[in-house]
Amino acid sequence: MSLLSNFKRNISNIPGWKTKRKIVVIESDDWGSVRTYSKEAFLKLKNIGLHVDSNHYNSFESLESNDDLNILFSILKDFKDSKGNSPVFTPMCIMGNPDFEKIKLSNYEQYYFQPLHDTLKEYPNHDQVISLWNKGFEEKVFYPALHGREHINARRYMKILQSHEGSEGMRQALQLKSVGAYRYKNFVFPNYLGALHPESMEEVKELHLHLEEAGKLFFEYMGYQPDCFIAPNAEEPKELESTLNKIGVKYLTRSKRRIYPIGNGTFKKEWNFIGDKNEFDQTIINRNCFFEPVCFGEKENITDWAASCLNEMEIAFFWNKPAVISSHRVNYIGNIDPKNREKGIKSLRYLLKTMLTKWPDIEFMSTKQLGEIISS
Repeated sequence: MSLLSNFKRNISNIPGWKTKRKIVVIESDDWGSVRTYSKEAFLKLKNIGLHVDSNHYNSFESLESNDDLNILFSILKDFKDSKGNSPVFTPMCIMGNPDFEKIKLSNYEQYYFQPLHDTLKEYPNHDQVISLWNKGFEEKVFYPALHGREHINARRYMKILQSHEGSEGMRQALQLKSVGAYRYKNFVFPNYLGALHPESMEEVKELHLHLEEAGKLFFEYMGYQPDCFIAPNAEEPKELESTLNKIGVKYLTRSKRRIYPIGNGTFKKEWNFIGDKNEFDQTIINRNCFFEPVCFGEKENITDWAASCLNEMEIAFFWNKPAVISSHRVNYIGNIDPKNREKGIKSLRYLLKTMLTKWPDIEFMSTKQLGEIISS
């Protein structure tokens, strides 16, 4: 980490709630969402001109399998803090995906949503995913939280399929049960992954309904209300906080410098620091450490993610902050390439072993547990 980056990390950890306890939380986005259906689909998409090999998400991201979850849980249970607690992931979960077949049958005129339990039926070795979410919860290594209904903005996605230059590339991805990539040949698509990031404020009314449906599905799958939330890919408008409160969300993970839409293509900036509260008494939590060991792409310049994350943890503890680590699902899945999962799991094992050696008094907990401590 450069001197400038180190300086910025220190400054950003000063404001907000403080604790002398060395708390470690691991948040992991995108569980339950599809990206590329299989290795065969990946190769076909690459051959037709979709830039699916441009970064780690497009290259390795796919719906988690039974094996992915079992292997992750096994690693987490190998470690204990001084109080006997294993590291616990707080996976930010998506409740469903586009219904590719129905959209195709509508001649790309109508968007259809498919709940996760139906999506899982279309994948081999995925029949236990929801029951494994529950198993991980019972074993206190996996505490599912909410990421949204789907991981795409339905309106923007449909516009691309219908009329955007290069729409044939996105349509071919859909036919392979995949959401595509950011670019097809020389055509760059607008960002369609921010599910709750509207093009216009007229869209907000239906986004309230999407969140309500997500809350119902979450309760159906897990048996409790989703108490933690982060929006997928891009910040949600402030108006959605009321519905998040309605479905049970008490803790919001947010960027410290949050830029959210207020309509007509304009945005507002606000600062959010750990321990802040909004009008619904929801507690703000910030991520201050990052661990993405399979990460690659033009903008990535970290070569040793474990060392970088440990340095960020040291800064957090110096300023009496919990270490809230962001580590996406893509690091732990092997549906497209098992070597990707091997690399991520090996790196995670090293990170956990090293942090326990460096700080024997750290405490592993979920986002909810941290939120309860802050609120109390």
